[in-house]
Amino acid sequence: MADFRIKVDVKAAQKQLSDMAKQIPFTASVALNDLALQVMRKENSAMSDIFKDPRPFTQRATQVEKKASKSDLTAVVSIRPAQDKYLSPYETGGDHWVGAKGGDGDLLVPVDGKTDAYGQIPRGLIKRLVARPDVFVGTVRGIRGIWQRPPTGNQRSGQRGTKGKLGTVGGKRTGLKLLYVFKSNRPVRKRLGFDQVALELVREQGTKALEAAVEKAIRSAR
Repeated sequence: MADFRIKVDVKAAQKQLSDMAKQIPFTASVALNDLALQVMRKENSAMSDIFKDPRPFTQRATQVEKKASKSDLTAVVSIRPAQDKYLSPYETGGDHWVGAKGGDGDLLVPVDGKTDAYGQIPRGLIKRLVARPDVFVGTVRGIRGIWQRPPTGNQRSGQRGTKGKLGTVGGKRTGLKLLYVFKSNRPVRKRLGFDQVALELVREQGTKALEAAVEKAIRSAR
């Protein structure tokens, strides 16, 4: 009987498999960082679902705080500290954030005072207002707020006194303009669902991100 031998050189295959094994940490880090970026973008875009006309500052609240590397396969997505101050109640509950000084915890709500394009009180405006001689903080006819006194000067009658139409607030004649009113704080009802949004995205996109990372690793190994 004739016999024959088949010889296979597995060294090349072993080397390729070894090279691919070395790429696993890199592949995993690429997938993790891709997912982290996706989570960041989705969390930021979701701000429009919570807030009406959110400021760009709020829409940039989420960050990739830490990227994954081959030696540390951990990516961290978080809220930036400056935004976390007022966004935290929308995740964990509690009253609205009223600023670093807080005061008595009341909210300051615009009535006839200036607001920015997002309906918010411009930063530093209140400090400038209360420094004016015609503006004061106080309670008038049971309403606590920031008030503006009417201008004074020569009237049409020739007399000197209040100029223009005297104001009314809540049907009560005050002669003043209510710029901003203090209202009792209240618990935040809406929730960002930060963790839930991230978990759902990872479940939906995790496999795709890993497949894309594997393809990238194979291309780079050639």
